[in-house]
Formats: sequence, structure tokens, C-alpha cells
Amino acid sequence: MTLSEEDGELFYKLWFPLLNYVNKKKKVNPALHKIERSSSLNINDVKEVANVLWDDTSLIDEYLDEHKEIEGIEREIISGWKRRICGMFILVKHLRKGSILIFSETEEVYQAVGIVSSWKEMFFFDSLPVFIEATLIPFKSVIISDGLIARHNICIGSNLTASFKEVYMNAKKSGKIHSTF
Repeated sequence: MTLSEEDGELFYKLWFPLLNYVNKKKKVNPALHKIERSSSLNINDVKEVANVLWDDTSLIDEYLDEHKEIEGIEREIISGWKRRICGMFILVKHLRKGSILIFSETEEVYQAVGIVSSWKEMFFFDSLPVFIEATLIPFKSVIISDGLIARHNICIGSNLTASFKEVYMNAKKSGKIHSTF
């Protein structure tokens, strides 16, 4: 599952100016003049800027203070990103309504949708489960990533696979799969 085309565009409309602000304010990568949706953009450069933001989410408040013209739902969406969850996740299952990820630090289970490509499309050639580094953020009534996902080449054996399945099944039975923040 992915965001609607309209919501995908809205995400990027909000995301790139925020990253540009962080890059300029914190002088993360002066060679990166403007972050925008482009095939020539170096993902590592963008990730470097995003990491600065996620390490100091007070930058979101500063950005919104300086951009009073951002109002309503757009302001709510950006402000909601302060509730991000960064780190290592285990991608364990794809469902119609999103993909299931287990946060490795807490074993909390999340259901996330893709922005323009589903998680299933992004990890089509991978056998699940898969370790990934990601940042999950709220977007309207769902959870998405910031689009900067790194796959880790870790071989997962059958015992670990079974334990991930058990974590997922326990969360499912107890109604503790987070599909929103």
C-alpha cells in the first residue's frame, strides 16, 4: 500500500523545503544547494541532512516559527514528525494495508505504508525478514518512512525468523500493531 498520488506529492512538498532549511541552517553540506525530487540527487547527502534533523527535532519548531505561511494540515503534518522513530527495524511481512516492521530496540510492531512505492515493491527481491535502518514518521492517519531506507545484509536464520514471527503474532493477537502515532 502507498499514499495516494496527491498525498505523495504533499509529502515531498513539505519534506524537501524542511531538509533545505536544515541543510542551510546547520551547514550540513554546502555543496548540496537545493534538495528536490531528482534522479541525480545523492541519497547519502540527503540522509546526512535528515540525520541532523532527526537528531535535533527542535529544528522543526524553528522551521515552523520562521514559516508562518504554513498552516492547517500541512503544519500539523510537519509538527507530527517530531514523533519520529529512528533506528533498526526488521521488515517481517507485507499486508494489503501496509508492511509490518518490528523496532529492534523495543520489539514494538508498526504497520507502515510506502510514499510512492510500497514496501513490497522496494524489497521485492528480498526474502523476509530483512534488517533495515529507517525513520518512521506520521503522515495524516498512517505511518510512512522519510524515504531514506538502508537495507542491511544480515543473514537471518530460522530461529531468529521464528522469534520475529512470534513477536508479530503476539502484537496482532493483543491489538498492539501501531498503524498511526
